[in-house]
Amino acid sequence: MLLELTIKNIALIESLRVEFAQGFNVLTGETGAGKSIVVDSINLALGGRADRDLIRTGAEKASVQALFDISNNPKALAFVQEQDIEAENGLIAIRRELSREGRNICRVQDVVVPLNTLKQLTTQLMDIHGQHEHQALMNPARHMDFLDAFGGEGHAAALAEVQQLHAARGKIASRLKQLMNDVSEKERLFDMLSFQAQEIAAAKLKPGEEEKLQKKLSVLENSEKIRQGVEAAYTLVYQGDGRAPSAQEGLLRSAEAMDRIASLDERYGALAGRLRELYYGAQDVGYELQALLDDLDFEPQLIDKIAGRLDLIGRLERKYGPTLEEVIAFGQSAEARLDELKRGDESIGELKKQYKEADGRLREACGRLTELRKASAEKLAVAICEQLKDLGMGKTRFEVRVEPEPKPAANGMDRVEFMISPNPGEPMKPLASIASGGEISRVMLALKAISVDAEGVDAMVFDEIDTGVSGRMAQVVGEKMCLIARNRQVLSITHLPQIAALGDAHFLVEKVAGENRTDTHVRLLDDEGRVHELARLVGGAAETESSLSHAANMLKDAAARKREL
Repeated sequence: MLLELTIKNIALIESLRVEFAQGFNVLTGETGAGKSIVVDSINLALGGRADRDLIRTGAEKASVQALFDISNNPKALAFVQEQDIEAENGLIAIRRELSREGRNICRVQDVVVPLNTLKQLTTQLMDIHGQHEHQALMNPARHMDFLDAFGGEGHAAALAEVQQLHAARGKIASRLKQLMNDVSEKERLFDMLSFQAQEIAAAKLKPGEEEKLQKKLSVLENSEKIRQGVEAAYTLVYQGDGRAPSAQEGLLRSAEAMDRIASLDERYGALAGRLRELYYGAQDVGYELQALLDDLDFEPQLIDKIAGRLDLIGRLERKYGPTLEEVIAFGQSAEARLDELKRGDESIGELKKQYKEADGRLREACGRLTELRKASAEKLAVAICEQLKDLGMGKTRFEVRVEPEPKPAANGMDRVEFMISPNPGEPMKPLASIASGGEISRVMLALKAISVDAEGVDAMVFDEIDTGVSGRMAQVVGEKMCLIARNRQVLSITHLPQIAALGDAHFLVEKVAGENRTDTHVRLLDDEGRVHELARLVGGAAETESSLSHAANMLKDAAARKREL
């Protein structure tokens, strides 16, 4: 139940605090006085659209705070406990703050919460019926929403299952479409990858190969110079040239000469040993130089072969990567992509199988939902007819028609439409095509009366639900709201005196013009104030004794009627 509403800097309202009563609260006022601002403020507190245009001219920020008593609302109490928010004595304060900079802050008990969390809470506290819901009732595409809301938890679970299976099938369909899309592009890519992979594979590249070939080519290109150097070294170290002994021969002779005097001084023997070691080392070098000479059997065609190999490697590097390693990696990647494309044909077949299975599961779930909808449709039609009897439409026949659709959608395979026959003898026709404004209002009120129990909200706002209603029917609509208000708080914005007279609390919304600004005020009327306001609603701006007397009688009759209900 909404106990208190505090509004600051919203449209024409600078500062306003309203305490609402339990039961049936009515708000009346001149056109343009600001009744819609009060409704917009309540809607804002409940998590509705935050438009910066709502901020009062000249103000930088605005706020709305709604104080609710949730002590008799188990769902709301459980929800705030889940959010680690404490409801003090069963009371929670919901606050919404707006600024021209675009900040939009939601608080519950001074705890900042996401907007989605706020909405999850407020949907369990209050329901607002406005003019847009009349439009929804006139739109057959929205009738399914009304039926599904009536269906209860089992119905909701079946709908959730359909939505889940539809989403799963959609993912498979998207993947399948992606694989099958643009076959020519796939073939072009396959041909290109095949060429690239084959070209790189045919080269039989090896990591580090390029560096080794470059070194070998450098050796071949300097073969004569290398031969001359090795031969000279071999002659000097090992062979000798006939004019002078070789280095190893000279070292051997030196060692033998020192051996001959080694007995005279130990130093001579040590030098003889060192010279002999150098001799053996020179001998080993000579052997290595001789082996190098044996290997220097250069073939001119080998240079051309290595140069051709390096040219091939360079060409592949220019096409597929600046280094040999990147060329090899490119080839491996191309091979992997080719394997993926080859498996694509297999994947398409597997996905088609998966899609068929997912479609079958979805259709089965849709079938179960359809059966639940048909059962709920019968119950809803009976319930609406019962409500319409109280609203002066006792002869009305009402049907919730559930027709099959050929393809599954996220909300099933049904088309739902409300059918009505307001008068005996008339055939059933679509509600949107034949119902008058007054009939639409009463059907909507009937739906609200039914749904309020199903949804379990403590409070309801009816924003001019009396559109198209007058005379006796206005009295009937008001009495229906009185009945709803016995178990739930009702706030009704109305322009009809018959409905206003039935209120448990009557608030006047009025516009007060100052020197520089205009403000909207809301005040609770006492009995005398109610008489004057009802007189205005009955007879217009000019009050007469007869209009005041009529208004007083309306209040008296309304009080008596409420005792009878």
